[in-house]
Amino acid sequence: MAKVSVIVPVYNVEKYLRDCLDSIQAQTLKDIEIICVDDGSSDCSGEILDEYAQKDARFCIIHKQNEGYGKAMNVGIRKATAPYIGIVESDDMILPHMYASLLTLIVETRAEVLKADFYEFYKLEDGKQIEKYVPLTEDQVLGNLYGTCFNINEHKEAFLFDKHTWTGLYSRAFLEREHIRHNETPGASHQDTGFWFQTMIKAKSIYFVKNAFYRYRIDNPNCSMYNSSKPFAICDEYNFVSQVLKKMGDEGGRFYKWLAYMRTIECINSITRMKDEYQEMLVERIKEDFLGALRKGHIDADLYSPVWKTKIFDLISSPKSYIEKERARRERIENVIRNYEMIILYGAGKIACRVLQLLREGRLNTKVKFIAVSEIEGNPEMVEGIPVKAIEELRQYKERALVIISVGNKYVQEVEKNLCLQGFQYYKKINDLVEG
Repeated sequence: MAKVSVIVPVYNVEKYLRDCLDSIQAQTLKDIEIICVDDGSSDCSGEILDEYAQKDARFCIIHKQNEGYGKAMNVGIRKATAPYIGIVESDDMILPHMYASLLTLIVETRAEVLKADFYEFYKLEDGKQIEKYVPLTEDQVLGNLYGTCFNINEHKEAFLFDKHTWTGLYSRAFLEREHIRHNETPGASHQDTGFWFQTMIKAKSIYFVKNAFYRYRIDNPNCSMYNSSKPFAICDEYNFVSQVLKKMGDEGGRFYKWLAYMRTIECINSITRMKDEYQEMLVERIKEDFLGALRKGHIDADLYSPVWKTKIFDLISSPKSYIEKERARRERIENVIRNYEMIILYGAGKIACRVLQLLREGRLNTKVKFIAVSEIEGNPEMVEGIPVKAIEELRQYKERALVIISVGNKYVQEVEKNLCLQGFQYYKKINDLVEG
């Protein structure tokens, strides 16, 4: 009998599917069933799945009409027979020992939900893979929850951890006992949010692992995270969560302030991913939802940082000017970068990390191929998975790369002089991006 049921929702991912399936097939834990739900793919994904099933009896392939991510996941969960369930998105990959390691931990700890850190990755033109280790939290205080069993009533701050659903294992008995399923809305837009919220508030025992086994792809242009044509998808998903809490009565009432907090933050973060014509509608919806939560007493000001308080105040005070300001900020960055096939960051310190975070908003970080430094001695070999090279080693890119100077002000002139000496034609200071 299988010890873990691995559910793989599939829709038009032929380019990445074999890498995904190979990584699952290579698990050191052999007692697994691999349930692939083909949600009406129109490319060759279905044929690829059938090919694997013919060669490996552990594959169970379900072909169905296109009804959305949530329905596909629920079909997979109903089909599962193992005591534990894992989820792998069909454009991602996992390390060979992932389920062997996680199974040992979830059995030892008797947790109902187990989550681990993960890697973000993307591939360069030469096939080289850039990886960044992503912890569930970077907060040192919150990090104390790693390696301990807890439930959300004991540690509500766990709501601040990363909200992906695919980095761990779930007890199938727990999912059945609590009737936990995905929201079955059309398409693939945020349905994992409701599933994540349900598992967090209903699990009697949660365990976070300070290790990474999952590789999350960030260079798939068709990723649902970047769907810009569904302005209210994230809002609607939180309405689904609100209905879940309502059915729980007083027990669910304890979580409304966290629901309001996460709804507000995630919806605001979604604004610049939307098409221009949808942004104003989304901002008005965010304003309406926030003020509604405020009237109901669901806003806990202590949860919001000063930066977020300022953002929310600006949005509510003048939705239109907020959009114009955010759009101008993003356009400044995109207008500078869009004409270059690759980016080199000059500097390997904290400023470079901040620049990477800034570029990550629009997936522009996937253009960053190298970190440049003046002297290789004393610098790390990599920054967030990106190789660090002496600037002279990168001269072959001097006519096609944009160099973003990512150092403190007192070093800028020295860096500019070095770039000229090495023959680099295109470079910008970080202030050129954020201030225009």
